[in-house]
Amino acid sequence: MAKTYTLLSTQNANTNAVSGVLDLVDLTTGSFFVSFTGTNVVGVLTLQGSVDGSTFFNYPNSSQNVTASTGHIYDLNPTGVRYFRVSWTYTSGAGNITIIGFLKNNVITGA
Repeated sequence: MAKTYTLLSTQNANTNAVSGVLDLVDLTTGSFFVSFTGTNVVGVLTLQGSVDGSTFFNYPNSSQNVTASTGHIYDLNPTGVRYFRVSWTYTSGAGNITIIGFLKNNVITGA
């Protein structure tokens, strides 16, 4: 099983934003892809985790400075946390942000 989710449709990156929630259910792996378009978008991305789906905290060592509209990938492999989202804190620049989540079952079936 592999599934891609749009967790934050392309929107203006000139404001703070939080993605939708990626629910790993009973999986232990997943990933986020954050992309930017525009000119010199600057800010901070932070991966946030939750065990109940409503109270989120910053995941350890997950803050990523974004400069010059650079993108980022968070790879969750393995994790014991069920729910994740990405927080975007805008500093400067002009452009758009998009956040995609991906889940994959690591068990090979039909072999």
